[in-house]
Amino acid sequence: MVARFFVRFGWSRLRDSESEDEGNEHVFKIQRQNRARVLFFLTPAALVVLAIAVILLLVQLQRQWNEAPVQGVLDGERATHNGLAIRLHPKIYTGARSHQRITLKWTIATDILWADGVAKRVYLVNGAFPGPLVEARVGDTLVIEVTNQLPDERVSLHWHGLAMRGANDMDGAEGVSNAAVPARGGVFVYEFPIGDTAGTYWWHAHSQLQRADGLYGGLIVHPWGEDSLQKRYEFENDFLLLIGDWYHRNASDVLDWYKGASGFGNEPVPDSLLLNGAGNFDCSMAVPARPIQCTSVNRSLAIFDDSDAKHRRARLRVVNTGSLAGFALQVSSATITPITVDGGFEIEGFQSDSAGILYPGQRVDMIIEWDPTNQASSQLHINFDTENFRFANPSLQINQTFPMFSQAIPSPQTNPDKRHFDLSKARTIKPLTIPDTATETLILYARTERLAINENILTAGINRTTFVPQTPPLLDVPRSQWNPHQFVPHIRSSNATHHVWVDLVINNLDDGAHPFHMHGYSFYVLATSRSEYGWGSYVPGAVELDTKWVVRRDTVAVPRRGFAVVRFEADNVGIWMLHCHMLFHQASGMAMALEVGRSDS
Repeated sequence: MVARFFVRFGWSRLRDSESEDEGNEHVFKIQRQNRARVLFFLTPAALVVLAIAVILLLVQLQRQWNEAPVQGVLDGERATHNGLAIRLHPKIYTGARSHQRITLKWTIATDILWADGVAKRVYLVNGAFPGPLVEARVGDTLVIEVTNQLPDERVSLHWHGLAMRGANDMDGAEGVSNAAVPARGGVFVYEFPIGDTAGTYWWHAHSQLQRADGLYGGLIVHPWGEDSLQKRYEFENDFLLLIGDWYHRNASDVLDWYKGASGFGNEPVPDSLLLNGAGNFDCSMAVPARPIQCTSVNRSLAIFDDSDAKHRRARLRVVNTGSLAGFALQVSSATITPITVDGGFEIEGFQSDSAGILYPGQRVDMIIEWDPTNQASSQLHINFDTENFRFANPSLQINQTFPMFSQAIPSPQTNPDKRHFDLSKARTIKPLTIPDTATETLILYARTERLAINENILTAGINRTTFVPQTPPLLDVPRSQWNPHQFVPHIRSSNATHHVWVDLVINNLDDGAHPFHMHGYSFYVLATSRSEYGWGSYVPGAVELDTKWVVRRDTVAVPRRGFAVVRFEADNVGIWMLHCHMLFHQASGMAMALEVGRSDS
């Protein structure tokens, strides 16, 4: 670039000098000097300088590409894509693209938003809700600098579903693996490798109750090289839907109600539903006892841009970002075929009209197909699971409908169970080769309760221990400095000559399901059981454990008064949190951790 500047400068001066008076001796002198300057820059030495400048420019451009490979593409497409669905960019990441460091800077703040027409204080990242979409490919490294501009709240972020191998201290579980980022300008840099498993993940706050008030976003890991799923199902576009229940009160107020005398131990039923940060609340359904600021939503809530209709088929990645409720998805004038669950683990799907239940923290990828000639009746219906809705909330519309395209006319759903895909019965697409027996077995009992000894304040726990996060986090101090609210069994880790397989038996002593999420691991779900009457805790030998066709997950729904048996290999050293992903259960103490292979225990 330097050489190019001087060459252009020389030719410019030459042209200027030749336009002057030819009879002026002083002008001739200037011309001779300029010609000499030009001839100098045309010598081999000048060409070398020019080549070096070009190389330096290319290196700088490559560095900028590595640090922020698709931001400009994303910004441009957001401006032109009119559907609610978030369009993904797999073609940028697949193929022969090399491993990269993706560097991002996030600032966390709050503002009053009208996401579904009701005013509420919502958490923003770089001024946006939901927070930024992160796209990467296997083998990449994420470097995310987080600045906490909240005036009086700490913040910690978790990367839901990623194994975080070698990066336990970046996992974001406040009180377990991390101390939270301080308020009023605190800064922390999360840096960790993505890992080698492509799939649908997400990130969210793991401090206090901030996830319920909007502190979350999508995290998509694309495969290296050819996308086998794209080749098999021949879809043109790839979309993300972040769907979850929504409360019009701040989550801290909802938790106080739930734990206090007014709630009588009943879970707080949500007020609304959001899809990628948008909803449509009927202001006339507001409860007089809880006044709200409400206005009619005047915008399109179509899932796709009308230009997408011509392709007939797309991949739809769905994340339940909610705090309490599971849901099922149903389509009209279309079909859905589930193909993966949680972190990209393939399942044997079939064309269906509906699929569910998807519990908080869980994900499902589906192929959606529609008739491009019948857009007016193509719709997506989201139906809440009401198992935990024991305390009526007349504000909530249980079944909600979103048009797929702007021409669609909302109408009630029909034949909800015509062809239903039960996600709890999903099977792997090919047989597994995991051991028939485990090396170790841990038996867990989870429940919520109200006791006089606790002043009738609702608490939750696992094996009679109510989790309370501590400072400094468990990872930073020896066991002797852990507070008494920690239940953390120690497990030996696998090594080159000895593989340690662990069975977790999670017994649910409550009347509703508990979706349990395990940090640092995914596991095979060998068995689940639900009891309608009495208690259905696990009895060894009473249920056959399937080790061949079972699905692999990182979040499993443990049915009411029943159990789940999951198996994993203990090959990821660290202290990893295990908790119910219903946020109000977790915040009431239904959490623990597993310490795998640390030598100081």
